[in-house]
Amino acid sequence: MFRFLSAFFLCVFLASCSSQLPEGPRTTSAALSAPASAPLSQITRMWQGRTDGTSGVHIISNGIDALALRLGLAEQAVTSIDAQYYLLHNDEAGRLFTDALLRAADRGVRVRLLLDDMDTRGYDEATHALETHPNIEIRLFNPFARSHGKALSALLEFRRINRRMHNKSMTFDGRVTIVGGRNIGDEYFSAREESNYDDLDLLAAGPVVDDVGRTFDSYWNSRYAVPASQVITPKEDGADLETVRTALARHRQRIALTPYGGALLDHIASLKRQPLQLTAARATLLADPPEKAAGELPASETFAASMLPYVNGLESEFLVVSAYFVPRDSGTALLRALEERGVDVTVLTNSLDATDVPAVYAHYAHSRRDLLEAGVDLWELRAEKERPDRTLSGLGLSRSALHAKAFVLDRKLLFIGSFNWDPRSVRINSEMGILVDSPALATQAAVNFKKLLPEAAFHVQLGEDGRMQWLEHDAGNRWRLYRSEPILSQMRATTAWLTGLLPIGGQL
Repeated sequence: MFRFLSAFFLCVFLASCSSQLPEGPRTTSAALSAPASAPLSQITRMWQGRTDGTSGVHIISNGIDALALRLGLAEQAVTSIDAQYYLLHNDEAGRLFTDALLRAADRGVRVRLLLDDMDTRGYDEATHALETHPNIEIRLFNPFARSHGKALSALLEFRRINRRMHNKSMTFDGRVTIVGGRNIGDEYFSAREESNYDDLDLLAAGPVVDDVGRTFDSYWNSRYAVPASQVITPKEDGADLETVRTALARHRQRIALTPYGGALLDHIASLKRQPLQLTAARATLLADPPEKAAGELPASETFAASMLPYVNGLESEFLVVSAYFVPRDSGTALLRALEERGVDVTVLTNSLDATDVPAVYAHYAHSRRDLLEAGVDLWELRAEKERPDRTLSGLGLSRSALHAKAFVLDRKLLFIGSFNWDPRSVRINSEMGILVDSPALATQAAVNFKKLLPEAAFHVQLGEDGRMQWLEHDAGNRWRLYRSEPILSQMRATTAWLTGLLPIGGQL
């Protein structure tokens, strides 16, 4: 009886604590385009209103360039900035990003900032202050309840809270957009002295920018995007807007005196002197609708479903770059079917020492033998201190952990976005990316990728005895053979082994 009563009262307690999305008043709005006289309109005028449907695109693989472009374009915006991100860290890069938005708003630019609420720790006070600016509106996607803490909110509302907005885009004046894999934080922009993430973005001008704008609007105006003011309870002694403005300005001035800040300013100045040369290509935006957050979206309407026809149509080669690669049975079967009909499949993911999520690696490892037996050419990025300081032009590899998500299909199509090949991207989180129809860009990316793989990654194979082995190409142009998995951290290996025993593969 005691156990029954305990369970009963626990259920009552959980039910009383659970909360739904706030349903307060909110306004709808739509993407804005700058007038023809605006700087970004002038720079991109050759891509506007094109009758052939092509856009101008540019791959951003360098971390400093990625931040410089965002800050530089924000400086040139005169009408609107729409930013949608999974993570915005309260660090050096995050504060520079926020400062750029605030200065744009001070010039009269309308700023809409849509953040997933997964990791906004320590940012509530600044968010509240920024929202008092008449030109800034911040919304939180699928927010946690603040009343009883994020951890308890996640426990009480797991089904809802588990679904996150993983999209990443930033659009300036309705003329230029940046879509890709980078969140906003030091590690995405090579700002850390220690390990950074290697990632990819795509800058675009032309018709695809309108598609990104419409997708942003669909998220912004959805019931899952809640005004921050309806989620955050301001502190009585919290910072006001002027305090935040002063702190951000001081931070910007301090960073400008550092080697990283100097390099960043040089990149911004260079981009102003000589705008990027864009490649003409048909660019297709693929994106989950915001309703995926409800968990009731038909599989046929998801990002994965829109990508599948391109994969099924492959004829010769499929290159997959996925920082978090958990194919499970269905993904492995798909890659096996491609190999059986003559498509060469190459996959690059993180090694155990390179990954930041050992659990993901552990559940990827469950599929590794099946992938090799299917004929997949499998590579695992080596840990930072073991690799040469190289940059893989067009596919973002250097002395960092892999965070990029990219596909090259038959050296004709190139995809860059937020989508990892894992169950979370397929079924749980919302994703987006741009598919570029450009044999020139796709071939360049594929050639560079194939050329530098041996210098950056272990080649995983099955030996003649059927056992897995790892091949490493060393500085002396020799191959070193490992009969057991090369591991630098035994603690990490133990963590991976333990999490690999848990039935959590479908959540990764």
